[in-house]
Amino acid sequence: MEKMTQLLEVSYVRDHQTGNFFVTLLRQDYRTGRQIVVLPGAFFHILPQVNHLSISNLIDITVTQAIDLGFIIDQEPVEAIA
Repeated sequence: MEKMTQLLEVSYVRDHQTGNFFVTLLRQDYRTGRQIVVLPGAFFHILPQVNHLSISNLIDITVTQAIDLGFIIDQEPVEAIA
């Protein structure tokens, strides 16, 4: 049986002065989560599916891509405490 890849939703916007990308990991309720700044070379290397002319968008990425970008992702399942 094939294991499903977990996807995370992120938004990104390119700063017109520096060229760096502000990447925001969105929560399931679409409110802002964590945000990091990524250099353009690293951004396009990790996310080759993004068009180099794109300045902002909302995309799905894998957990591995999120970690490579610099997000700290807890991959252990978390149990709810009642």
